[in-house]
Amino acid sequence: MILGIDTTGKKLKLGLALDNAIKLREVSDQPKHAQHILPEILTLLEEHQKSLEDLSALAFSQGPGSFTGLRIGLGVVQGLAYGLNLPVIPVPTMSVLASVGGSLAGVDDVFVAVFAREDEVYGAFYRGAQKRLPNLVEGPGVYTAKNLPAITEGKWFLVGDGAYLFEKGAEGYQFHQTVVSEETDMQVLLQMAEALLNAGHAVSALEAGPLYVREMVARPQEK
Repeated sequence: MILGIDTTGKKLKLGLALDNAIKLREVSDQPKHAQHILPEILTLLEEHQKSLEDLSALAFSQGPGSFTGLRIGLGVVQGLAYGLNLPVIPVPTMSVLASVGGSLAGVDDVFVAVFAREDEVYGAFYRGAQKRLPNLVEGPGVYTAKNLPAITEGKWFLVGDGAYLFEKGAEGYQFHQTVVSEETDMQVLLQMAEALLNAGHAVSALEAGPLYVREMVARPQEK
């Protein structure tokens, strides 16, 4: 049984993958995850006559997303993983968005754009978005309409809450259309987590970490 946790957005999203079914729980539209997350996890387990000791793995939405939310989610995941000696499955948030958007629109090539600040997004290009595990082609990175990587083959669809920054086009690009999909989906996250676990991509509590895209790309320019 896998417990899924997503604290990357305003809603706290929890889920259990058990007995060939996925049970979901969403809490609040306010980012007070630290106050709610542990009691809500216990409530979700109790609702389905389960306990922490019944868990076999933990999955979490890895980001990018709210800095505070990511730290809260990771802290809970690491604490539970250490205490219960469980493997952890990091699931990139943009992979989930790619799968949700691709499935909604019936398309395979998507550019996921998560609003970062002003004219910037956290972005990534995926192919095979309708598959259980979309294929990452480029990214993740911090992008604007002027600095997208040179991937122009195919019809790219826009997904995510930063998509509006590219709807009028971008340098070298003509995006096909915008897919209305701005939130992650816990059911999709847990389906991905099961596939990643079966493929041997679980990590230890010590190795689990958030995906901070800005840290990966924000380097001083050489003069």
